[in-house]
Amino acid sequence: MEEPFPETLEGFGYGFNNCGQLRKIDQSTGTPGKDPFEFTVLPHNQHFNQRHYEALGEVVTNHVYKLLETRGNLKKKFLKCKDEGEGDSNKLESFVFVSDDLTTNTEKVMILIHGSGVVRAGQWTRRLIINENLEIGTQLPFIERAKSEGYAVVVTNTNDNYRIIKKKKKFIQGSENPVNHLLTVWDQIIETSPAKHIAIVAHSYGGVCTLELANQVEMKKFTNRVFAIAMTDSVHSMVHHSIPHSLQKFLCKISRNWVSSGQPLDTEIQSSADDIERVSAGHSMHEMTTHCATPSIFQFLDDKLKVATS
Repeated sequence: MEEPFPETLEGFGYGFNNCGQLRKIDQSTGTPGKDPFEFTVLPHNQHFNQRHYEALGEVVTNHVYKLLETRGNLKKKFLKCKDEGEGDSNKLESFVFVSDDLTTNTEKVMILIHGSGVVRAGQWTRRLIINENLEIGTQLPFIERAKSEGYAVVVTNTNDNYRIIKKKKKFIQGSENPVNHLLTVWDQIIETSPAKHIAIVAHSYGGVCTLELANQVEMKKFTNRVFAIAMTDSVHSMVHHSIPHSLQKFLCKISRNWVSSGQPLDTEIQSSADDIERVSAGHSMHEMTTHCATPSIFQFLDDKLKVATS
């Protein structure tokens, strides 16, 4: 295989089987067989192998986007780009995925925020999608459960910050970085949604983005609607964000952080008095924290919603 790389899974010789596992296509059947993904395509050529892996990852990202629409029954929604003036050619738009009831659900909405790096909307971790399966690596099971429990859903795309135009990065207005993307989502989508109660689920750097959102949005607008924040192995720092004491107190009251740990799920993990409560996610691997903590997260959200509506 040579560059430029294929633009489909089949072109790479892979497909997802019925268990959501990425497998090499069996040439005799034309369907995914038993052989898993192999990183090494060309022995002794690490650079090529890495480029091959990254190109496959981009194809997997597009596959997950399609699954959000087909299996998740979500709609792609583009974020409006502010016009910088006459003659400006930057009309690039980022996008998110939302459930059909976003504009009609008056009760509750859930915002999903992934971590930093190569992951995009609908993914918790690309590595586990490729090496394990879609159930562990994507947000799809989480989305399905949220919808079954009556939530409208917004799947953010905080790492979708630029496009390559003529071999140069061109940043997207309003989504130049993860925090700006999330602020734009709040302004254009959450503010206009009718849901009284907002739950935020944020993995890794998503926790940093969440605290910045809380810090930059008008406090009453945030505290009046956000009833729970569930973080998984968040890398935030209350001190770094210089959060006002009143907001800090509110965040500690409604939030919990499931961190990577070898301790049983929900075991209390020591944290500073002025930080968000930390408990074990029931797994020592960072990428596995959201998947493993899912049952506890939904119980936590249910408990917090009862408090908010009592």
